[in-house]
Amino acid sequence: MYARVIVDISHTQVDRVFEYKIPDGLNILPGMRVKVPFGHMKDTEGIVIGLEASSEYAPEKIKEILCSLDDFCALTGEQIGLAEFIKQKYNTTLAAALRFMLPAQVRGGRVSVKTQNVARLLLAGKDLLAAEAGLLKKDGSVKFPRQKEVLDLLKKEGEVPAAELNASATKSLEKKGIIEVVRTEVARAPFEKAVARIVDYELTERQKEILERIRSNGKKRFLLHGVTGSGKTEIYIRVMRDCLAQGKTAILLVPEISLTPQTYTFLKQRFNEEIAVFHSGLSAGERFDEWMKVKRGEAKIVLGARSAVFAPLENLGVIIIDEEHETSYKADNYPKYTAHEIAEERCRLSDAILILGSATPQIETYYKARQGEFEILKMPNRLFALQLPAVEIIDLCNELKNGNRTAISGRLYDELERTLANGKQAMLFLNRRGYSTFVMCRSCGYVVKCDSCDVTMTYHKAQDILKCHYCGRTKAPETVCPECGKPHLKYFGMGTQQIEEQVKALFPQARILRMDLDTMGTKDAHIRVFDDFAGHKADILIGTQMIAKGFDFKDVTLSAILAADTMLNIPDYRSAERTFCHITQIAGRAGRKEPGTVILQTYNPAHYAVQYAKYHDYEGFYNEEIALRKMAQLPPFSTYVQLQFSGEREEQVIAAVKDFIGKLKAVLLPHKRGIISIRASEAAIKRIRDLERYHILIHLRNDEGLIGQIYELFNRTKYMNVLTGIDINPVNMA
Repeated sequence: MYARVIVDISHTQVDRVFEYKIPDGLNILPGMRVKVPFGHMKDTEGIVIGLEASSEYAPEKIKEILCSLDDFCALTGEQIGLAEFIKQKYNTTLAAALRFMLPAQVRGGRVSVKTQNVARLLLAGKDLLAAEAGLLKKDGSVKFPRQKEVLDLLKKEGEVPAAELNASATKSLEKKGIIEVVRTEVARAPFEKAVARIVDYELTERQKEILERIRSNGKKRFLLHGVTGSGKTEIYIRVMRDCLAQGKTAILLVPEISLTPQTYTFLKQRFNEEIAVFHSGLSAGERFDEWMKVKRGEAKIVLGARSAVFAPLENLGVIIIDEEHETSYKADNYPKYTAHEIAEERCRLSDAILILGSATPQIETYYKARQGEFEILKMPNRLFALQLPAVEIIDLCNELKNGNRTAISGRLYDELERTLANGKQAMLFLNRRGYSTFVMCRSCGYVVKCDSCDVTMTYHKAQDILKCHYCGRTKAPETVCPECGKPHLKYFGMGTQQIEEQVKALFPQARILRMDLDTMGTKDAHIRVFDDFAGHKADILIGTQMIAKGFDFKDVTLSAILAADTMLNIPDYRSAERTFCHITQIAGRAGRKEPGTVILQTYNPAHYAVQYAKYHDYEGFYNEEIALRKMAQLPPFSTYVQLQFSGEREEQVIAAVKDFIGKLKAVLLPHKRGIISIRASEAAIKRIRDLERYHILIHLRNDEGLIGQIYELFNRTKYMNVLTGIDINPVNMA
């Protein structure tokens, strides 16, 4: 018998199947991890993707598998099929695609099962009573008090970690044959707190109708378009429960790890089943244990961020992508996969249901749904007859005319004062962290920039440092301009730190929490902030986009966007869409249990994204936005391909770009009608981490064949000392 193996080396030159002989007595199945000899390496990890009864190669030329690394199949047949899809869709190697299915901690054996010694009773009944009597003196007093304490604890608890017991007493009891100390596996659980169960509530008529559509529709692709607070999560719960009742499994994706504890708590309140959690905030050991929990079949529900779409569940029944509009569902590193596309293919392979949920679906998603690729299920009303919060637009130009140069408008101040007086909570959103966004000399115009990146450094007052938000480099702030020598350096712009300072000055009695990348740097920081705000240990939560996504706090009656223009003026065709989504999502945090208010501060009050968001009018916004995109031939009516080039020496990068442009034009010349434009330029941020960055942006009419030809050219073209990458419809167009 022969095994078809993919070696765990992500390089195009070895991106093919290798055959190995299976030694007698070694049980090998598809999906198993194995060690094989490869080239000059004595042993290399690989994945068996298939078996063959015979080989076309001479037996003496075929090497043998050395051993299997596990006694189970690490990958399912469905996952291997999914890896093949990823290889083709995202122009990567099969080895790289298979790595998505395995935690990095599993590969190379960097993490294994955690074990500890536990003590437990060996005796019971009369034998145990006799053993206890042996610990007493003739007069009935305790002869061995420490041994008695250990024995009493074990009688109560059953099992106790040996490290928590008196070592001498434990050893003595073990010698007497009363207890035993054994090595057992310990699960590293990401969330340990107990969760009280709650009973189901009566579904609304609309929720019942939607559930019936999902249960009876053979299409199995749904867009759940419901306003914030309309009860979409309850639909998710009931669909997952249906799947479990049929012996199937479920995946629920959320866009941020900050949402995971809230969603986990909600799921634990409703399900008795074990729930596995997958996200980047887990420790190496926790990630390994959660993966093993799924592999053993102990968890039928997987909750997590983007990477949870690869969880090794078998007999999959549903994948749900909540807040499907979020850009965090697209991978940051190569290959830049999109969770939606992976989920669609996985559902196709397993004949599972796919549900995309959002109050503000992506324009591309809603367009597909309008074309019939998804069934649209609408939930236009909030639960319990609650109204969507009123949105007030504050023109910041008028605030400046009135002499207010703070981030808090007069109207917002009044609402904050009223909210605090009523014992309620507020959420303030600003999509900039730090204290001041840049430092400039007022005499000569010099701006402090990072030495490694072509970006301004942000001032962080709490640490009194300047920090680059791209490479992490820091330096102490200066008092004298290094260019002109004058002491006229001034801090400009506002970040969340400065907002926190201003709010504290205005409302000294208020308890304030801040949620941004600077405060979320420690493990489980997001859990602590969530628990504290949910428990009303704070009155005001200030944050970046982290707080815009799905949080449900019953006492929040006021939410505010302090500067909508930071999103509106991004040089990207999706800036209006992102502005509309952020305003709508932030607005949705208020008034979840009682009427709420939203304050929207902007210098562009007449912009169509702002006006449609004021009235929570997604349909109106979509109709205007899709008409503009069709007129300008923008996605979904076209496709962008971004080719990225970077290197330490700018002249080498430029030479590579020019060479590739020449090759590209030759390849695309016969297909002029399919090309809208080709543009080469330096990246908006020209240098990051000491690498000079340029890109080629190709704007195509929708044509998979042309993209395939670009991939083919990209794969066979390499440059010395220049890194290259390719991305389809990139999240960041700059």
